[in-house]
Amino acid sequence: MSGDKAGDPLREAARWYAELQDEAAGPELWRQFLAWERRPGNAAAFRQVEAALSTLDRARAEGAHKAPPLARRRWPLAAGMAAALLLAALVGAQLVGRDVAPAEPVLIYATGIGEQETAALADGSEVILNTASRVEIRYSDSERRIVLLEGQALFEVRREARPFVVAAGGTETRALGTRFDVYLPEGEGLQVTLLEGLVTVSGDGAGGDVILSPGEQLQLGSGERTVSRVDGARAQSWTTGMVPFADATLAAAADEMNRYSAVKLRIDGPVAGERISGSFRAGDQDAFAAALEAFMPVVSERRGDEITVRARD
Repeated sequence: MSGDKAGDPLREAARWYAELQDEAAGPELWRQFLAWERRPGNAAAFRQVEAALSTLDRARAEGAHKAPPLARRRWPLAAGMAAALLLAALVGAQLVGRDVAPAEPVLIYATGIGEQETAALADGSEVILNTASRVEIRYSDSERRIVLLEGQALFEVRREARPFVVAAGGTETRALGTRFDVYLPEGEGLQVTLLEGLVTVSGDGAGGDVILSPGEQLQLGSGERTVSRVDGARAQSWTTGMVPFADATLAAAADEMNRYSAVKLRIDGPVAGERISGSFRAGDQDAFAAALEAFMPVVSERRGDEITVRARD
């Protein structure tokens, strides 16, 4: 659509929606869409199209269980026809809008230190919470909104008409059918890692729109924004109970291990700058300290809920 002239925002929104449902839609198409969406009236038109489809999906599900869902999975075959169907859907949604069910209640999922939890959401999507994490699930007829209040969560999103948005740290991560990780470190900052599909991160906290491709990680903090390539398997290894390190300092490794246990590691002296690589069982602080003693010139001492690691005399 990059060559289209400005016209009816609703008709343009319908065509954009149809094109973005194609699983082959890449970052360049999303950049063009975001530029279009910033023009006056376009964002509202796009939200109207999304709401129309969601309303019809709900009405069809309640009124005819055997009827096929709106043919959004077939739209990539003909974007022009898809746009026409969307405009018809909008009219239909306006006719049944009075019967739309109220928004679903807010659900809260939380984990304690050392805990993980997998939650199946109402739309078939899934969220995996890491240690000491909390999310609010705010689904409505027009939007699937998740608020990450603290910690870390991995999202596996089912593709459907309603947008899927994760709000965290002054940003919004918007996804189609995809798999991505959002982490709010203590203090400040944000980390978004895309494993599959495509997401856009926007808002004042992101310093503008950022489009991520699979294997890319966005880091925000101290007024800086960086996007780098990461190992996808390593980035989600926490879901298996393992904590990986690749040339990390002992101080940074101890901070990460401390997320998973009430027993805290303290690195004393210049050994804090020593480097470490490897994978360790989350929450097993004693085993981590023993591994350090075996492979590095350090000793450890445990007193109550604290393990001190220092240079060997």
